[in-house]
Amino acid sequence: MRRLPVVVLAVLVATVLVAASLRWHARETRAPARIESPSALPPVDAARADPRPPRPPAIDAPHGARMLHGDARHAHRAAGDAPSRTPSAVWTRDVGGPVEAQVTTSPDGQTLYAASLGGTLTALARADGAVKWKLDLGDRAYATPCVAPDGTIYAGSDAKKVVAVSPEGKVRWSLDTDGDADTGPVLSADGTVVFAAGRMVYGVTPLGFVRWRFAAKRKVYTSPAIGADGRVFFGAQDHHAYALTPEGGPLWSVDLGADVDGAPVVGDDGALFVGTDAGEVVRLDPGDGRVAWRAKLGGYVRGTLSLARGGDVLAGVYGPAPRQVRLDPSTGAVRWSFPVQGTGAREFGVHGGALEDDAGLLLFGAQDDVVYAIDGSGTIVWRFTTGGDVDAPVTLLGDSSLVVGSDDGKVYLLRGE
Repeated sequence: MRRLPVVVLAVLVATVLVAASLRWHARETRAPARIESPSALPPVDAARADPRPPRPPAIDAPHGARMLHGDARHAHRAAGDAPSRTPSAVWTRDVGGPVEAQVTTSPDGQTLYAASLGGTLTALARADGAVKWKLDLGDRAYATPCVAPDGTIYAGSDAKKVVAVSPEGKVRWSLDTDGDADTGPVLSADGTVVFAAGRMVYGVTPLGFVRWRFAAKRKVYTSPAIGADGRVFFGAQDHHAYALTPEGGPLWSVDLGADVDGAPVVGDDGALFVGTDAGEVVRLDPGDGRVAWRAKLGGYVRGTLSLARGGDVLAGVYGPAPRQVRLDPSTGAVRWSFPVQGTGAREFGVHGGALEDDAGLLLFGAQDDVVYAIDGSGTIVWRFTTGGDVDAPVTLLGDSSLVVGSDDGKVYLLRGE
């Protein structure tokens, strides 16, 4: 057998060592998780290869809601008791623009996060409302901030971006989206951040990589809801309600005859409830999208629905007869209706379903500038007037304080006597 000269062997050895060094260096200098545009997104299969273990699901903790309506189902059932008498404002804080998004809390409940149409995300001290930090989001922020168990805040805006923000207010990553990111993100059981922007629904890892994307035919205004089995539900302005697998694949869609702008709620038995611009709340079979019933309410149902602890569906209704209604989940029959003084305009009303506390008290805001507390039978208990429309869902804290965002640009912390 012919032997290679010593010089040739030396060259071969050196080549192998250099190649190995380059491969090691490439692994160590991998591009960061920041994604600047949809065209720069990593391939979906590669994005799924997240090396971190799954994170536990976020829940509506005793310290307050950490995402829209407190959990990924959008139930809006809060831990603790709300004020049973007319509360007073312990403090108010102007955050620089109307607040249409629910105010959410840090995991320990000591910091409140308010997104505003002034284009900012503001962190407020729970104790006195002092501003801890303020972050410019680049454009109006309608989306409710979502707070992960590790304290990371996920926030979207009409700047067509979603950002992950540290508890200290520093941007960890920024993801460009295909449209306005104006729906509240929710967290799936494995830590995936699920949200809609434009006509696209995204599933994104905690590191900012896109796991999956799904395109509806038209704009998606609803925050997605996630069922116990991980399926993702949402509605769009193509008149359809949709269901996706946990991996973002299509399961079914159903044409409901009108825009579906109200974010759905998932019932205790897994049933799906959505509101539409046809003035209806519709119950759908989560398995195949079949319509079980339609409740005709006579006004737009555009806000996120919610659930009472007994399973009843709670919905806000727009004009000409604005009100909060309570529906039987089995039949769609209206158990009661609480009217709000309206203007006769179809665009004026109650934007979403009420929050329910441990005692069954229901709390919601309306476009007459008022926060209402009503009992389980629909009887008024108290009312508190702010300086602007109250479209944002309210948040209940563990000490019975109530956090309210208003179109007057202020966040209120209310407490009973």
